[in-house]
Amino acid sequence: MKVLLVHPHMMVHGGAETVVTNLAICLTKRGIENAILTLSVSDNVLKISEGLRFITPDKKYVYKMRSVSFLDAIGLVNEIVALRALVRKNIEFFNVINVHNFPATWSIFPNRKPCVWMCNEPPDLWHNPNPSIPLKVLRDIGVACDRLIVSKSISAICVADEFSAKRVIERYGRQPKIIHYGIDYDFFSSGDERQVSQRFDLYNNFVLLQVGWISPQKNQLESIKAVERLRSDIPNIKLILAGSGQNPYGKILREYVYTKGLEKYVVFTGHLSKKIIRDLYHACDLVLSPVRSQGGWLAPFEALCASKPIIVSPSMTASSIIRKEKIGTVTNDFAKAIWDIYNNPRPYHDTARRGKRWVADNLNWDTFCQRMLAVFESVL
Repeated sequence: MKVLLVHPHMMVHGGAETVVTNLAICLTKRGIENAILTLSVSDNVLKISEGLRFITPDKKYVYKMRSVSFLDAIGLVNEIVALRALVRKNIEFFNVINVHNFPATWSIFPNRKPCVWMCNEPPDLWHNPNPSIPLKVLRDIGVACDRLIVSKSISAICVADEFSAKRVIERYGRQPKIIHYGIDYDFFSSGDERQVSQRFDLYNNFVLLQVGWISPQKNQLESIKAVERLRSDIPNIKLILAGSGQNPYGKILREYVYTKGLEKYVVFTGHLSKKIIRDLYHACDLVLSPVRSQGGWLAPFEALCASKPIIVSPSMTASSIIRKEKIGTVTNDFAKAIWDIYNNPRPYHDTARRGKRWVADNLNWDTFCQRMLAVFESVL
């Protein structure tokens, strides 16, 4: 078996990129030839992924983080064309294709080889709640095209949780395979809070942490509003937003923080290494995940490895797991949940310790890879 993993960009080691690289590592350990095909890859990701094979264009593709506008949607055409050309050039050397984030699914159409879609998140065109008329027309066309492409080119669909499974069934009429992602428990369960506490001035503060790209889907504004509501009651509250944020939404958040006089309560860190993120998990008091129905799956479970209480939104796709296993708080009222933990931390820390054991017992990359490999074999 030879597996081609297709992901549009590998510029940061975020959630989807972590899934891709860990799957490639596990396949390599099993002696299964594989490669990651992508339009762009950063030096940092190459360093983290030493030993993995990457297939990139001969001509460097300039990565641009897109919002959800009509012009950006049109701009996706160039990205799809470039990704498709790269796939066409290399597909003959592999017998199983594993596509990840949009528009990877569109890059293989029409496809005569078995293709498994790891549906980490749906296409971006669905995420604008107030589209312009041109974007709405383009989105409707995109919906029709997407359904056609998935029906004709995707042999099997995998998702990480029941929430995502229901979404796939509703959108595509297909029954996906639920395969939980892994968590690097050994790495995240050991951390050193001293350096990050000094770097971000966390000593003697009640520290909230949210990890992930600054984006409307990650919904960092909800975390900021919770701090706004609580700053009088918890004067030493501090929110750390750990993730890249040089985009329009990041500008909106910074303007909101400035307008509301929250500068001393909210810290924008920019992109951080995996090690610093791990240390922040250990330095904080709790982790927030007010994520909408896209991405953000790994962070709450990484935080549980550090025995930190987690608060997630009902729309966060792993919320069904967290609620079912009783390992965190699922709510839309983040300020109230934070206040409860602040006033009565002991039961929440007990819950976090139970969550830590659950992660250790249930989420690991070897199991994820083994189950993905079974799907690859089934479509051959």
